Amino acid sequence: MLMNKLKKIKDFNAAAKTYEKNAKMQCMIAEDLIDRLRYIKIDPHRVLDIGSATGILGRKLKKIYPKVKIFELDYAIEMQRESKKKLPLKSLFIKNNLYVNGDMDYLPFEKNSFDLIISSSSIQWSSNVQKLFKDIYSILKDDGVFMFSTYLNETLKELQSFKKIKLTQDFFNIQEYAKFLLSENFYDPVLIRDEYKMQYSNSISVLKDLKALGVSKGTETHKGLKGKKFLKELLVHLDGYKLDGKNQLTYEVLFAHAWKIKKINTDVVNFIKK
Repeated sequence: MLMNKLKKIKDFNAAAKTYEKNAKMQCMIAEDLIDRLRYIKIDPHRVLDIGSATGILGRKLKKIYPKVKIFELDYAIEMQRESKKKLPLKSLFIKNNLYVNGDMDYLPFEKNSFDLIISSSSIQWSSNVQKLFKDIYSILKDDGVFMFSTYLNETLKELQSFKKIKLTQDFFNIQEYAKFLLSENFYDPVLIRDEYKMQYSNSISVLKDLKALGVSKGTETHKGLKGKKFLKELLVHLDGYKLDGKNQLTYEVLFAHAWKIKKINTDVVNFIKK
């Protein structure tokens, strides 16, 4: 089933004002992605942040590269408005943050435009990841880096195992992401798998958290979700994953980076699993 992007835009716009307050996991993943960037030798002048949301990555990038020009791309305009509010006052006058309200599946940029393209917790919303990677390769400059975090197929397994209805989208595995990168000629891809756990006081809190983040499968809500019986069954199901009296959600996360170079003579991919 194709993702309903209009619904996703509506969900994320509705969640914008409280997104960072609720997005503890996403903020943690963004921090870890930036930490990995510190070990890569690159001095970017133009950066594209795909799925920028409220500008979490952009603000962190500014601390490492104060003069960098960042293009924040997101299809939820309310997220971008929140991002502007969080900028330091001096940044508003320098205008080295540019906001592009657009879809990652239709990147509106010229070839060889960016030294660094980065994305955190967003690529899973693409309708065609392989095409997205092809487009990213095209707009990346030679010797530029593509770096991202996204979710792998064990993410939200507590919801995936609920058989009554499909509650999450499908996530790719690490081998599929490696194949996408290599097939689009990215050089020396490094893929690292990690796992995060979010704990909650009860199963209702699990569902409230997902709603507050604008997270859904991206398709129209099933009629059964409105019924009390259905909700009770789902809550009981989630309680089956309690650990030490706490409900939990699992996020299997991929951290990856790869280069664009003029000549490629290898198809080696490095996997690191924790």
